Parts: sequence; structure tokens; C-alpha cells
Amino acid sequence: MEYPKLAALAEEQAGLFTWKQAREAGYSSWQIRTRLRDGRWRTVLGGILGGAGVADTPSVRDRAVYLAGGAGAVLSGPSAARLHGMDVRAAFSCVTVPRRRHLEIDGVRLLREPVPGDDLILLADMLVTTRARTVFDCLRVLPHDDASTLLDRALQKKWITMAGLAGRVTRHAQRYGAPKLRSLLAQASHGARSEAERLLHSGLRDAGIAGWTANQEVHDTTGLIGVVDIAFGAARLAIEVDGRAWHSAGDRFQHDRSRQNRLVNAGWTVLRFTWQDLTTDLPGVIATIRAALDRA
Repeated sequence: MEYPKLAALAEEQAGLFTWKQAREAGYSSWQIRTRLRDGRWRTVLGGILGGAGVADTPSVRDRAVYLAGGAGAVLSGPSAARLHGMDVRAAFSCVTVPRRRHLEIDGVRLLREPVPGDDLILLADMLVTTRARTVFDCLRVLPHDDASTLLDRALQKKWITMAGLAGRVTRHAQRYGAPKLRSLLAQASHGARSEAERLLHSGLRDAGIAGWTANQEVHDTTGLIGVVDIAFGAARLAIEVDGRAWHSAGDRFQHDRSRQNRLVNAGWTVLRFTWQDLTTDLPGVIATIRAALDRA
């Protein structure tokens, strides 16, 4: 870029700049169009421009969306999740803008509503929603299955609490995504920490098997062993569920095995089931649990 002022500004904005910023840096409209035509610059999205070498990545598009949003724009949903380091299955960008802001960008999810100050933080020199608000917005804009997986992980990682989620659902009762939010909240409120556990809870109830507690603390002589996914206290039978988004992580794998050894030494029988077990052979899982209860 010939004008140092624009070059310095673009460097601060991941190589991006607006048409207005280019004009303010000294470029005429004719010069801008010429550089777009000959390929020295390119349109990233909307009115956001960049040099020919600017990468086409989700993070660059997120920055472009933020610039396009103008005053009052807040990166939210999957865009904010990427900045927070949350793993979300969404390549699209999301930005929240004031209600009366006229803005339409292809491939970008727009939320038009105020964001309270306590839901805002500054990341990479951009206004971004906090972790809890980011999870909440992702639940609204992601497909149901992806939202369910994210909620499982968010609750386990303590990015959001059940009480916090319930409060947000109540406050947003008349806004976008409210029906899906109520459905996700109802699923999570049964006490299951993952979709896999919810399947097992449902299977146990349908089979008429009682006497169990979800997410029960178990202790031995040295203290707390951990929280068992499903515990039959009288039979000292512990059911552990390896859900899709949580138990498969490497550090969690080691922790689960160490905890299982302590449970066995404390006199508990431990049964483990995977996501595949529960989705492909739930009757077999229930039969295995029933047999263990009969032996006890």
C-alpha cells in the first residue's frame, strides 16, 4: 500500500480496511476501484477490503464482519466462540448490531438486539460477548444437534451454569431462538450431563428400573472419589457414560480410569457405556444393567 497511514491501520485490522478508511488515508474512489480491478486489493465481504494476500479464513471473515457492523457492533455466536477458543462446528460469522442498524451480508448471521455491558469484553481490540453470552447465542444460531453438543461441553467446562442459562432463557422469551432454547434447557435440566446420559436416563425410565441417582458424589475413606454419572446406591453399582464431547478427551480418559480404580476398591461395580452403545443397542445396555442389579 502506497499510503503509510492505511498500511498501519490495515496491519492492526488483520490486513483489512473499509472503503471509508481508504478514502480518509488519501486514496480517491478511482484509485480504490483501479486496485480492485487489477487485483492488488480485493473485497473480503460487503464493503470491507483487503490486500490480495489477505487469507480467507473464519477469523479474517470475523474481523471483516466486525468492521462491517460499524459503531455498536459486537462479535457474537460462533465468531466470539472462536476468539474464546471454543470448538464450534460452524464456519459462518455472527455479529450483533443495534436493532435499527440496516445491514445485510450474505453468509453472515445477524442478531439485532442490545447487549448489556456485563455481557461484553474486549478481545483482539474488538467488542466480543463473554463466554456465557457466547454460549447462549451459539445455542440460538447453531443447528439443534450442534447446539446440544456445545451445551454439554459448556456445562462441563463451566462456561455457563444451568441457573445462568435458565435466567437468560427467561429474559429472552420473546426473542429469536426462544423455542429451541427452551427445548435445550428442558433436555439439560433432567440432570444428564451429556446427550448420551439423557438417552440412558430415558431407557432406564422406560424399562421401569428405579433406585438410581444421576450425578451422585461418591466417597471413600480418603475423601471424594468423584461424581458418578448414574449411581445405584443400594447395589453399589456405578454407571459411567462416555459421551461424545467430553469423556473422549485425553486428560479426561486418564482421570476416568484412575477414578474407576478407586470406585472398585471402595466396593463398587462399575459399568461403562459409550455413545455408540447407547445409540445402536440401548436394549442391550439396559439388559446388562439389569443383570448387574440382579447379581447385586
